[in-house]
Order: sequence, then C-alpha cells, then structure tokens
Amino acid sequence: MDAKTDSGNAALKRWYFFAVLWPLACFIFAGIIISQPGRETDERIADAGFTIIPLIFFAMGMRMRWRLLKERSHSTVLAKAIVVTVESKLKIGEGNRRSYFPQYEFQAGEKQYRVKSSVGYGRSYVKTGQQVDLYYAPENPDLFYVPIMQKHDRRWALLLCGVGVAYPLIGLLAPQIRAFISSLPST
Repeated sequence: MDAKTDSGNAALKRWYFFAVLWPLACFIFAGIIISQPGRETDERIADAGFTIIPLIFFAMGMRMRWRLLKERSHSTVLAKAIVVTVESKLKIGEGNRRSYFPQYEFQAGEKQYRVKSSVGYGRSYVKTGQQVDLYYAPENPDLFYVPIMQKHDRRWALLLCGVGVAYPLIGLLAPQIRAFISSLPST
C-alpha cells in the first residue's frame, strides 16, 4: 500500500470519527444545557438551539468533505489536462446566480477523455486553454478531481464545519459569557 492510500484511509477514519462524535457531543451539550438549574426556560431553549441548529452547517461541511475524500481515494493517476470550456449556467431561484462548470480533456492510455465537473462554482477558477493537474480513477476515468478546484471546496467545508463546531460551544458556555458581559462596567 502506498503512502497516499494510507493517508486517505486515515482521513476517512477521522471523517467517520468526527461525523459520529460531534453530533453526539452536541446532543449531550443540549441535554446539559436543558438540565442546568438556574437558567430560565427561554434561555435554555435558546442555548440548546444554539447547540443543535449549527449541526446543519456541520453536516453540509462534512458532506462536502466526504465527496472530496471519495474523489481523492479513487482518483490516483495523475494526468495533465486542458480546460476545454467553462460552461456557465444561470441558477434560477437561487438568487439568479451563475455557476461555472469546467470541462477538461486528458489522455488515459491510448484513449482521449473529456470530462465535466459535476460541481458548479460561483466563479470560474480556471480559464479555457489552461493546463491543470487532474487525477483520475484508473478503472473509471470519469471519476476525477482537479487539485486547484478541490482547494476551494476544502475551504468551504472547513468554514461550514467550523461554524458547526464553534456555535455549539458558544451555546454550552452561554451562561458564563452572559455573566462575564454583565460584570463589565457599563459606560
């Protein structure tokens, strides 16, 4: 087994660990918040909601991370690809924004492949004619990833997971935060 496969397996194990552990911890936090004496009912509900609702962001970030890990684990062969086109589609009903879907062309063995990104981006990170690194799955060259594009997805996944982690902690520490703020001298 090569180093890339080993690190990919470790990343998947970490993904499973956090995908199960963090939501469970958030529900435990909510239980602690609800059972704490001295809090008013509306504070308990708000703080518990502050702990549970951000799990939606966490789930979205973890779903993105799962897709990225899947692409990386299957796509192991490096090829140089050319950006053939960057298709622009108007997303009606989502603020009428444009999404950009790059199309790549690369050679795998004796065969030429043309693949299109299944994920649209809010802006075009590549230009037509640009040469990029592309990793593809040897058994299925239609399964691929482009490191330049994954970089942006990783950032979004990190941001979403970060919101899903930070806000529950704020909800858990809300009484201490309120006490600290009320102890500050007013101006």
